[in-house]
Amino acid sequence: MANLPRTAKSGINWTTAELDAYNITIIPQTKAEFFGTNDFPTNPTGPSISGFMTNESRETATDKRTKQLLYYLDLAMDPKVGLEESAVGNFAAELLRGLDYDDKDRIVFIWRAIPFLICGETSIAQTDVCVMDDYEILLLLQDDKRLTSIKDPEPQVIAEAIAAFAMNNMSRERMLNLQPRDAITFPVITMAGTSPAFYKVTVTAALCKAVETGTYPKIETRVFRYIPTLPRRNSDGMRPLPNRLEILRCLEAFKKFLGN
Repeated sequence: MANLPRTAKSGINWTTAELDAYNITIIPQTKAEFFGTNDFPTNPTGPSISGFMTNESRETATDKRTKQLLYYLDLAMDPKVGLEESAVGNFAAELLRGLDYDDKDRIVFIWRAIPFLICGETSIAQTDVCVMDDYEILLLLQDDKRLTSIKDPEPQVIAEAIAAFAMNNMSRERMLNLQPRDAITFPVITMAGTSPAFYKVTVTAALCKAVETGTYPKIETRVFRYIPTLPRRNSDGMRPLPNRLEILRCLEAFKKFLGN
């Protein structure tokens, strides 16, 4: 693996070859292993999504907020070329806001370009959605575009986490006069339509330096992944209510990783 080629690629052009080249491995986990508990809320909190948990379609919704969120869901499930990518990002952003991922000083931001130093050259890692505060990126979300492209979102979002690590540490040093962190674990989501996969991506200073210099890191980076087991087909996403409730429970539990 140490002899694999390493070239300056933007985040969107990362593939599994880059994961091999930088000694990064995806480790699947069970729900209990990933979240560290078997105790999950029966229903997520947040009054702004209460209607979303009980109405399968816009036709039965009675309040504006629920109708809008279901409209975003409908658009995100629409396979029309040129529409799905932005629709999934907008739906995901609205859903995160509804679940209070933007609580306190956090905001949900769409289309964040992050400077990405790789192999000595400055490039860009472009996240579809992120949660951020004044100084740091706290969560990254990437849409799976394989209906219109062959690109796998996993390597892309891992590249984004590496770029976010460098940017967060630069903010700590220059704006907060704090020491850079040796490691940051980013909660990360990829979305295939409206069906998510969850990740914990721990980026270390050694991994970041290896990417910046185009060298092979001796220590393996293990990225933990959980793909929800849903009552209906995963390809149905959040359209069926049983799927929707299980995904919302996972999203509620995932909030605890913000800022850790």
